[in-house]
Amino acid sequence: MSRFPFGLCDTHCDTLTEMCAAHDGFYNTTHHISLDRVDDFAFYTQIMAIYSDAGRTEEACWRQFLTACDYAEHCREHHPEITACSTAAELEAVWARGGKSYILAVEGGKLLAGDLRRLDIIRQRGVRFFTLVWGGHTCMGGAHDVGGTLSPFGIAALRRMLEIGIVPDVSHASDAIFDQTAAICAEAEKPFFASHSNSASIHRHTRCLSDAQFTEIMRANGIVGISFCTLHLGAPANAVTVARAVDHIEHYLSLGGARHVCFGGDLDGIGDDIPLPMRGIEHMYLFYEEMARRGYSDALISDLFCGNAQAFLRRAL
Repeated sequence: MSRFPFGLCDTHCDTLTEMCAAHDGFYNTTHHISLDRVDDFAFYTQIMAIYSDAGRTEEACWRQFLTACDYAEHCREHHPEITACSTAAELEAVWARGGKSYILAVEGGKLLAGDLRRLDIIRQRGVRFFTLVWGGHTCMGGAHDVGGTLSPFGIAALRRMLEIGIVPDVSHASDAIFDQTAAICAEAEKPFFASHSNSASIHRHTRCLSDAQFTEIMRANGIVGISFCTLHLGAPANAVTVARAVDHIEHYLSLGGARHVCFGGDLDGIGDDIPLPMRGIEHMYLFYEEMARRGYSDALISDLFCGNAQAFLRRAL
C-alpha cells in the first residue's frame, strides 16, 4: 500500500542519461531516481530528459539522443509495468491503475545541428518536451549564462515544435529567449513551461525566474517545476535545506500560482548539490512534512506533488 494517497509527477530529471552511462536500468540503482524507491506514491510519472552534453559536438549529441532512446526501450522490455507515454490518454490509463510512467524530453537544442528535419525524428521517438537551450551559444541561440536571442534557426525550430506537438521549455533560457518564446506561443495559442526553475526573488541567479516571468507562464496556462539544485535555491549551496526549496514554492504561491507549481527536481542532473537531508527520490516525504508543518492543506500538497502537473499534461499533450 502506498504511503501517500496521491501520486508524484515530476517535470525534469537526467536519470536516463545516467542510466545509459552506467549501463544499468530503472530499478535497484544508486541514482537519485530508482523505481524501487517510488512506491510510497499512488502513481509515478517522470519527464525524463535526454541531455545535449555541452562538451560534445552537435553530431555526438545527436548520437547520444538516439542511443538513449534505444536504451530506454531496451530497459523497458524487461519491465512491462513501466509505460512510455506520449499522449494524455496513455497517462490517464497509467494514473487510473496506479502505475509508473515516463515521457521523453530533450534538454538543449544543440543536437539539432541546424536541421529542422531532426525535430520530426525526435517527435517520432516519443519526445513531447524540449528545453530550448542549456548553456552557451548553440544553433538555437544564447542561453541564460551568455544572453542573446533565439537565432533565426531557433525561431524556425520553435515554430516547428509547436506544429508537431512538442512543448517548449524555457528553463535555462536567457531573458530574451523567454520573451520570444512567450510571444510565439501566445501567437500560436500553445502552452510553454519551465520544467526546473526556481524564483529569482528568493535567490538571485540567472537560472531563476523573475516574478514577471512566472506570471507570464501562469498567463499562458503553463507550469513551473521546482528544481532541487542548491546552487539555484540559496547560499551557501552546501547548507541549503528542503525548507529553502519550499520557500521558493511559497513565493510562487504568493503570486497566485497554486495551480501552476509542481516539482521538477533535476535529479541525477545535480550531483551532490541537493537539499539537506535529501539524498534521492525516496526522501520526497520531507517536502510533505515541511509543507504540513507550514499548514498547507492536503489538497494543496496533492496538487503540488501531482495534480498541477497532471492538469498541465492533459492540456499540453
